[in-house]
Amino acid sequence: MSTEVKHFLITPEDGIREFTAEQAAMVAAGTRPLPELADRMVRYLQITLDDSEIGEIKVQTSGAFVAFDADGRVTEAHPPKDAESITGFEHDAVVQWSLRDVPAVAPTFH
Repeated sequence: MSTEVKHFLITPEDGIREFTAEQAAMVAAGTRPLPELADRMVRYLQITLDDSEIGEIKVQTSGAFVAFDADGRVTEAHPPKDAESITGFEHDAVVQWSLRDVPAVAPTFH
């Protein structure tokens, strides 16, 4: 029973890239540049999974729009505006990917 935070960037090519908590912290601190994102802006989605209640999983999401400098270091992050928003499809895909290791329970028929 725990809380787990997952970190994702939605790339300009519409790919989804997952980072560990340690990798995400280094990217945010500027100690791990992402040269492939130099001079680009991408969408970030954070997923928090909490299974501290027996038989229940709580999923909380938050997003940001992140800018990178010429070296691929984060220069800015702010809440997404209309044109920068994360689509419903992207949101749901990331949430489903985050839940991929949760055992599925067969449906109960009455």
